[in-house]
Amino acid sequence: MRIYLKNNGYALSAKFPMTVFEMEDVLDRLKQRESIVRFEISEHDNMELPMSICGKEFSADIYRLNLFAERLESLEFMEMTAFKSLLASNPECDFEDMLQMTYGLDSVMVYPCKDCCELGKTVIENEMMPELEGCSDEILQLLDPEKVGRLMQNQEGGVFIDEHYCVTSGYEPPDINIEIGRPESCFFRLLVAPDSEKREQAHWVTLPFDEEKHLYLSEMRCLELQSSLPGITKKSFNKVLEMRVLNQFSEKLSELSHNDFVKLKAVMEAENIHDISHCIECAEHLDEYQFDQSVQDYNEFGIAYLSRNLSTNFDNSVLEGMNLYDFSVKILAQTGGEVTSYGAISGRGQELYSALTVQPEQSSFFWKIINIKKRLKALHYTVLQYAKQ
Repeated sequence: MRIYLKNNGYALSAKFPMTVFEMEDVLDRLKQRESIVRFEISEHDNMELPMSICGKEFSADIYRLNLFAERLESLEFMEMTAFKSLLASNPECDFEDMLQMTYGLDSVMVYPCKDCCELGKTVIENEMMPELEGCSDEILQLLDPEKVGRLMQNQEGGVFIDEHYCVTSGYEPPDINIEIGRPESCFFRLLVAPDSEKREQAHWVTLPFDEEKHLYLSEMRCLELQSSLPGITKKSFNKVLEMRVLNQFSEKLSELSHNDFVKLKAVMEAENIHDISHCIECAEHLDEYQFDQSVQDYNEFGIAYLSRNLSTNFDNSVLEGMNLYDFSVKILAQTGGEVTSYGAISGRGQELYSALTVQPEQSSFFWKIINIKKRLKALHYTVLQYAKQ
């Protein structure tokens, strides 16, 4: 399911469910450390859900939100129909109510029936209402099926969903306490097995790990890779011999502050890094980059750049509402910088907000061009005078 997440002006669209690393990356892109997120369920990408909950703002722990998406993905058709009927019957429910409703759905009676008329026919034929008991067939044939069906629906609190009739009044919420544990702190997870054909023997290994206690891994094959760095995928890690390198890199990552770790992801995105060796090199030179995580787009960068380089008494309010996209692109092109989904990052060895000035060699070249033009003009004048004689 597609979710729109928000955080004080920052926003992004993400598809759930996702891995732990992907959820942590979402929080970094939202520029927040806490796991409680504000979100809306997309009405365009989740049209099977009632409009009453799509577009409505909720707040929840991102790990519980992910569980909710996993639960919905696992529901069979009849269970999903029952779930949607509960949502339709409880339009003011909050997120915790919705999560709870994904359990115990077998207590909702669901059977094929598209409208009150069809429901009424079933009720009359089977004498499902006390009022019909003892009535002759002649009287039953005179009854209006639609009115009987509507009466039955009102009595039971039933809901028509996807050409099915659901009796939501029979729903019994399960007495359960849903607790979500926090994930283990790591940077990579490898699914390893003795052989790619023996997947039933596979198990997950988290990095970094104690190499002396995991010597057996040298004989294993990597079947899957989950990475905290979006640029690193299984394609980046095909040889088991690289596992030691990856483990050592994980130990270096554990020494980084969270801000530097996010900066690394920004550099990788800006420089399109997908190779482990390049990623390691980038991490070794991380202090040569400047990073501003508060910048969300090129227009924001332009405002930040001008506010730092204009005179101190300049009225920055005139910058509000200006389109500075092209300006920012040209400024960053001069320094090799870029605005990434994590914030603005400079080029290696460059300053993010330094004022651009004409370099000495550029100035020298400029005056050489001016002198050449003057000489050509003087030569042209001499030729004209000679021609007149």
